[in-house]
Amino acid sequence: MPVKDPRFPGAVLLTLLIATILAVIPLGEHLSFWRPEWIALTLIHWALIIRDRLGLVMVFGVGLVMDALYGSLLGQHALGYVLVTYLAVRLSLRMTPEAFLQQLALLFAIMGLYMLVNLWIQGVTGGGGQGGWLYWASLPSSIAIWPVYHSLLGYFHIQRKAL
Repeated sequence: MPVKDPRFPGAVLLTLLIATILAVIPLGEHLSFWRPEWIALTLIHWALIIRDRLGLVMVFGVGLVMDALYGSLLGQHALGYVLVTYLAVRLSLRMTPEAFLQQLALLFAIMGLYMLVNLWIQGVTGGGGQGGWLYWASLPSSIAIWPVYHSLLGYFHIQRKAL
């Protein structure tokens, strides 16, 4: 069975840096609701590719950095990203990697849960309520951009034969 490895040692960190830049680029007020969840998509991509070598401690650190950049409650995105990565690894073991519809169903379930956890934390801490139904706009945009983004991130890993 072929094994996929990152193309170079810092490939995962580079893609997370690119996703962070895409996540903090300023957009208009209404357009920002439709911004895909770039970091969560990147973590799901790497969880599907190198599921046994993606560390949850690194993911937690990325979440803390995003909490600091967004000015949100410390640990909010960290919890969400750890949950996203864990579920992506666990659920990807039950599907074939090339099954496109299974990937979209997995993405919908995981991203929906991630957004629900963030909304719950915002509601508990008193920071929620902005946007109403527009809060969920990033879910369909993330699912729509997934095939293109997943294939672009494919540049950052190579396939080799297993021993």
